Amino acid sequence: MLSLLLLLAGADTTGYWQQQVAYEITAALDEPSGVLSGRVRISYVNRSPATLRDFYVHQYLNAFRPGSRWAAADSAEGRLRFQHMQDPDYAFERITQSSLGVPDYPYAPDSTIAHWTLPHALAPGDSMVVEITWQARPSTLPRRQGRRDRRFDFAQWYPKVVVYDKYGWEDHPLYPGGEFYGEFAHYNVTLFVAEDQVIGATGVPMSGDPGWERANANRSVPVDYQRDWYTRASEANARARGLFFGRANDACNVTGLRERHQKCVQFEADSVHHFAFSMNPDYRYEEGRYKDVVVHVLYQPGDSATWGKGIAVARTEAALAWLDSLYGQFAWPQITNVHRIEGGGTEFPMMVMDGSAGLGLIVHEVGHNYTMGVLANNEWREGWLDEGFTSFQTGWFFERHGAGPAYESVEGEILFWDMEHWSEPTSMVSERYRDFATYNTMIYSKGQLFYEQLRYVVGDETMHRILREYYARWKLKHVDEDAFRDVAEEVSGMDLHWLFAQWLHGTPMIDYRLRRVERKRLASGQWRTAVSIERLGDGWMPVEIGDRDTIYARSSGEPEVERVEFVTARKPGRLMLDPRVRAHDWNMLNNREGRRRGSGKVEWRVDDPTREVVRRDRTVFAVLPLLWSNDQGGVTLALRGRGNYLGRYNKTLTLVDTRGGVYARFANPVGHLMPRTESNFAVWAVEGRAGVGLSVDRSLRRHPTFGADGHAGFDALWMATTDMRFVDTRRWDDAGTGGLGPWFGTTVQRGNTTWQGRLGVRGGMVYRLQGPGIVSKNRYDVETYLRATGEGSLRTPFWLKTTLGVRVFGGGYVADKLPPLQRRIPVAGADPYETFTNPLLRSRGALFVRPDFHYHAPGNANLRAFRPDLGGRWAAGVNLEATKRLHRDVALESFMDLGLVDTLAVPPTTPGKSYTPLYDWGVGVITHQHIRDLAWTFRLEFPFVVNRWEYAAAGNAPADGRLAFRWQISLESSF
Repeated sequence: MLSLLLLLAGADTTGYWQQQVAYEITAALDEPSGVLSGRVRISYVNRSPATLRDFYVHQYLNAFRPGSRWAAADSAEGRLRFQHMQDPDYAFERITQSSLGVPDYPYAPDSTIAHWTLPHALAPGDSMVVEITWQARPSTLPRRQGRRDRRFDFAQWYPKVVVYDKYGWEDHPLYPGGEFYGEFAHYNVTLFVAEDQVIGATGVPMSGDPGWERANANRSVPVDYQRDWYTRASEANARARGLFFGRANDACNVTGLRERHQKCVQFEADSVHHFAFSMNPDYRYEEGRYKDVVVHVLYQPGDSATWGKGIAVARTEAALAWLDSLYGQFAWPQITNVHRIEGGGTEFPMMVMDGSAGLGLIVHEVGHNYTMGVLANNEWREGWLDEGFTSFQTGWFFERHGAGPAYESVEGEILFWDMEHWSEPTSMVSERYRDFATYNTMIYSKGQLFYEQLRYVVGDETMHRILREYYARWKLKHVDEDAFRDVAEEVSGMDLHWLFAQWLHGTPMIDYRLRRVERKRLASGQWRTAVSIERLGDGWMPVEIGDRDTIYARSSGEPEVERVEFVTARKPGRLMLDPRVRAHDWNMLNNREGRRRGSGKVEWRVDDPTREVVRRDRTVFAVLPLLWSNDQGGVTLALRGRGNYLGRYNKTLTLVDTRGGVYARFANPVGHLMPRTESNFAVWAVEGRAGVGLSVDRSLRRHPTFGADGHAGFDALWMATTDMRFVDTRRWDDAGTGGLGPWFGTTVQRGNTTWQGRLGVRGGMVYRLQGPGIVSKNRYDVETYLRATGEGSLRTPFWLKTTLGVRVFGGGYVADKLPPLQRRIPVAGADPYETFTNPLLRSRGALFVRPDFHYHAPGNANLRAFRPDLGGRWAAGVNLEATKRLHRDVALESFMDLGLVDTLAVPPTTPGKSYTPLYDWGVGVITHQHIRDLAWTFRLEFPFVVNRWEYAAAGNAPADGRLAFRWQISLESSF
């Protein structure tokens, strides 16, 4: 019954209407100034049921200049493009005269929408003619248009009629997120350009020389201009519809625009919603064909190896063949593919402007000629209908050609956005997204995932029938969500409102748990299996049930608890929900039969320290043997294990050594999801120290890709010494501390300048072992303390292409008694608690803390040339660095560290002073290494000058003095 109702309700486009528009454009380009002067005669027929009293046109080029809403959005998100451009670099489109008078600009200072109040109302069925003269200039910074020397990419360059549809006038300024929306129209365009220019454009060249013959890279293939495509019969039909103004050849005789040494080229296009063109006197031309569609390719002289020799032609033909198989016959006579100034790609009817000839880019942009061009959605209101659709059909193309499904990568990307609560509804109006990155991800990637989920629900064969019916019914019309959903429901015979509602209008989280499996052998020898499924998330999807190699059944996924029964010839193996990973279930660790609740399957492997392996449906646990040494334990063997789910959750790190030491840390439990929050719990008893730690780090950032990266956190830590034979008594007292407190930090990036800051406070108690007690075995002294540190740093471009780094630090410890050594504020770098987890720094005699080895672990006052054991109740420091890049990964460094420290750390040279001034200066070499997922910084530094050299880490003999040869290394950035 549902199928019949859907068939009756959605079998045609009854009630649909769209306005009739025609343009007769004559324009001439002055190349030295980049200014195009034009006249347009617009014929407009009101096919709507409403009486119109206003008229609007787009002036899209005005987006690419100061004062536009595009420029304002760029400024808000830290992009430097058009907001500070000066004349003659910015773009403009200026109406100089109009038959309707002087327009007003309702979104001023943005001038991408011009408006007139009509002198006479336009009733349904009435028509009018509007004449406009204007000037236009692309910007020197290309973005969907542009100019460079004698190269010009003209897009959205003329007064373009705003769509009037069922919502009314779609008078929408242009923003970086969201693109265009236009009325289907007939175009008659006459261009006066330099005689040597080679032109590619929407439509077909009805007369004049576009330059293809001269630019033809394959003279054995004659150029097919298709000059007879629009025959007299089609002209008569256009006249009958009020869309044609006379023979195209007449326009070449227009006076006042054409200059000397210019040629006249006339193009015509019908049933398109935009006319774009690109020209360059150096273009090379190649031609191809798919069925009746002629393929024109224009590329640069140096592109022969990447565009030429039929490469771009063949890829464009392959794209047309694929799209023909998906939808049906291409609606227009030709497709032109040009190598534009800008990278990436932009689509226009009958034309794509590409920054490369990559197969994926060509398939995507040519695909837009179907989903955007022929099936013309409103790109700023429902961008998923073209960008998501095109991304989907591009992924399906590569899947069909052996590249594997696109689903895995796009689903993994969206899973992160969903779990971290960055996702916003895919159906939102473009400029209402929090930022451009969110718009891009939701419209392209999550839009693509929506179509993949629809394909999963209805099946491949039905999905193919949906696309063909959608195209057949709605080609050369405006489409929206209702149009596509009606076709999908009619063809599939399913109610799909729930799918569209969840994936387009919400951000639901999907999670299922396999609750129970019951098996029973029947008298016939078959097996009846009953599976109970619990829905834990607020969204749902049909869920497959299967084992390693067989899908047995599919649940609807909607009830909170659902029981599914199926009968099989053999006993099913261990069952799993969603074995093909198609339901977007964020927690698949509770999907398997016979597992401890929430534990999931574990994949064991030998650890590769340069790569973290991630699996979608299971935990990965990797083990690796380690080796280190220290004075007390000697050579120590250990086995390290690290685990993760999705690379972000259930992160574990365990370390067990041959001396009985144990360290274990567990972070981000997936069963207690906390978006944008890192939490971990650790416990250890290793090399003479025992402790427990808990930390929480909450991201405060408001945008995923720009703006301040603020964090707020809370730490709690207890650590005590248990065997003083392991510890370096210059840095550790026989004591324990327990403390907790908050911290705050932020990172701000502005271009190539980075600011960082952090402030932390911790209070608690410290207890020291004072020896045997009278009543108890041991006697402890206990007191409370407060410890606070703060720092701020800056790295920014400086003179002579160097980078300047400045860091300021201050820290202090407040208590009745002197702080234990391990809680003092260090002069030179990190404190013992911060280096504890590194076995090469942890204990006396370890590799990096041997007397003959000088390693710098950065942190605190960071006076890097001094001994790491120096510390007191307070310290303040300033670190200065200038680096000069010699190679991508190699830089020279000059540094100076200045500080005032507590006399407990370094006694003053003048008795009675309450502080001690310290400084060092030196040079170094910095390199940056990267192997797969593992990246690190190596510093080799030579602190030649140290004012209190007797306290230097190296070169501290009486004979060394203030100036001496000293060295140290580090595997970390200084700050």
